[in-house]
Amino acid sequence: MAVNLRILSLTVTTAETEKTYRFNRPATVITGPIGTGKSSLLMLFKHALGGTAMLTPAVRDHVLSVQAEVVAGTERIVLRRTIGGDTVDLLDPHSLALERTLPLRNTESGGTTLSDHLLDALGFPRVQIAARREGVARQQNLTFNDLYTYVYLQAREIDRQVVGHLDSWFEPKRKELFRLMFALTDSVLLELKRTAGQLTDRLKARTAEHDNVGQFLAASDPRSDDELRVELAQLRDTLGRAESALASLRTELEEQTAADSALREELQAAIHAARQAEEEVSAAADLVEARRAVVAQVQLDLSRLARSATAIDQLSPFEFVVCPRCMQSLTTRTVADDHCIVCLQPDPAEADVDPAAIEETRTVLQQQLEDARNIEQSDEAHLQASRQRSQQLNFAVTSLRRQLDAQTRDAVAPRFDAITDASTRVATLKASIDAITQLRDSWARVRAIDKDIRDIRAERRQVNKDIKEKSEQLKASQTLLGDLSTEFGQLLTSWNLPWVETAVIDRDTYLPVVNGQPFESLQASGGGIATSVSLAYSLTLLAFGLDHADVLVPSLLVVDSPRKAFGNNDSDRQRATDIYSRFRTMADAYGERLQLIIADNDPPPITSDSFGKVEFDYENPMVPGVDHPGPDRVTRIENQTQD
Repeated sequence: MAVNLRILSLTVTTAETEKTYRFNRPATVITGPIGTGKSSLLMLFKHALGGTAMLTPAVRDHVLSVQAEVVAGTERIVLRRTIGGDTVDLLDPHSLALERTLPLRNTESGGTTLSDHLLDALGFPRVQIAARREGVARQQNLTFNDLYTYVYLQAREIDRQVVGHLDSWFEPKRKELFRLMFALTDSVLLELKRTAGQLTDRLKARTAEHDNVGQFLAASDPRSDDELRVELAQLRDTLGRAESALASLRTELEEQTAADSALREELQAAIHAARQAEEEVSAAADLVEARRAVVAQVQLDLSRLARSATAIDQLSPFEFVVCPRCMQSLTTRTVADDHCIVCLQPDPAEADVDPAAIEETRTVLQQQLEDARNIEQSDEAHLQASRQRSQQLNFAVTSLRRQLDAQTRDAVAPRFDAITDASTRVATLKASIDAITQLRDSWARVRAIDKDIRDIRAERRQVNKDIKEKSEQLKASQTLLGDLSTEFGQLLTSWNLPWVETAVIDRDTYLPVVNGQPFESLQASGGGIATSVSLAYSLTLLAFGLDHADVLVPSLLVVDSPRKAFGNNDSDRQRATDIYSRFRTMADAYGERLQLIIADNDPPPITSDSFGKVEFDYENPMVPGVDHPGPDRVTRIENQTQD
């Protein structure tokens, strides 16, 4: 039976007031002039239920939030959503207290979305389908908003397409939803199809990879994998022999090096002794230089003493009358007694110029000079001896080096050359082995891809077999599709539409076909014909769901402008009457089991106790408290101006 979905009320809240619209009859007709908010009210249903709705400026500018009270399955649900909000508040249906906030889309943290909550309440399966985009299968969730496309016939789409069938992105979902509703598929079959799509993508990717690697191998090296395997074995054998030869050469070199160890140790000892001798020569040279400085200083002191004694002896008898420097007269100069007339300093005491003392000092300095010269000579002799010893040790070092070089040249150097050649040979062989190993790895990759391709094909064959078996199990539901097509044709022909001779529902596309032509071809016959076909299709699905326990069509149908593109001639008015008669028949027959919400400019051409009404005009538009620039208001303003 149809899944129970019903809208009980919708509350529109603005900054100044709020207005609640109730829908407590099997059918409700929303009427009013153009621009009073009929379509906006239907769009607010969709907005409150989490969909993306086209909202008018009046709604966007004045409405703060909407609150919808709905029945989904057996659960009474109250939803509140702000205009522009990306979450919906779930309220307690009795106290209207906030229970929790549900996101509209899946988030990284996971959790239940509004769509998940509504589908679970309806008892409608939550499944994923493999919709292809840009040639790649991608998993897509079937959501409540997708299901709502079967519920809501928008005015701008009602004569253009059927359940969004012209929207390529929605087409896979439309078909899978139809199959789910009419038991032509189930979650198991959908999962098998999704797996088949994934396997097809994997097979395509692995086949492309196989081709790329094969092309690379063909372009890089013509040798086959078998040829490479034989060559690799030969190279590894040659490498083993080359490494053995290299090891033998290194052993011989180590043995020769051991024989030279005594000579090397002797050379190292000689080098150490020569270095110490050079250090001793440097220290002796520094000491001789210091001795020479001492001798020079004593000689300087003796010279100074000699000059001082000579000056005293020769100059003291003279009485200077002129300055010996500038030759100016000193006779007029006033000088104290006991002071020098030239320098004006006190005359020295007799003890200071004692010749005996001066002689004694000279004797001491001469003895010091002699001692210093003796020490200097001794240090110079030591320096000379050190230099000779250093030269002898350096000569010994040179001799030992020549001896070692000669021995190395004759015995070691040839082995070094052989080791170098052998090492180069080993390195070349290893490089060749690495290159062939990489090529063989690519061949191994080709074999692995080949195996993967075989496994994927085998798995896909099994999945396709399972799909076929599962489809056979569900084939009994195809009879439902035949009955549905028959009822659709009967309803459409009962409306006596011009040029309509046959009408069926296609078994592959699940879309209406009129006179053997698809829905799009009806555009040439006029919008009224297309609107009638679209309405007949949705009404047939609704009635069929209410009559069959296995069918999961929602019990709600929202129709915007069912008389779109109808004229005012007698036949058009009769056609509109026939459509509303169908609405009344279904409302009377099914009662509370269904709900029809219809927006129309004019009052319905029939009356029924099953019909409720919501009426708008320019004084009382859908958005409460908002003045509408309708013709009555314009006329009123003009009258006020004239008064």
